Amino acid sequence: MACWLHDVGKISIPESILLKPGPLSATETKIMQEHPAIGEKICTPIKSFRSILPVIRHHHEKMDGSGYPDGLRGEAIPLKARILQVADIYDALTTDRPYRGALSHSEALETLFEETEKGWLDAGWC
Repeated sequence: MACWLHDVGKISIPESILLKPGPLSATETKIMQEHPAIGEKICTPIKSFRSILPVIRHHHEKMDGSGYPDGLRGEAIPLKARILQVADIYDALTTDRPYRGALSHSEALETLFEETEKGWLDAGWC
């Protein structure tokens, strides 16, 4: 369920930001970074979703603490969120986006390994 719903908060993000063909401004980036917390808020009333709320909220945290929305680091990031993050990044890299074409499998893996070396991803899942 968390895999299907992790980006539900994007429903509140203006299409002008979601579909922007170029880099986001600082203001647009801040708005985009609100989607995990918004997604958690949307799903909170549903009792059967309680166990996936941390995954929805924390799928953009980074192992070095530079992620969002809470700046969690390392083991403080729920394991399921760390696993989903790798799959989510791979999917984003290998899918056409308004701002760039899809990368190949090998290019996406190279990016994942680079992000792991930077301390952003859990090395156990890349």
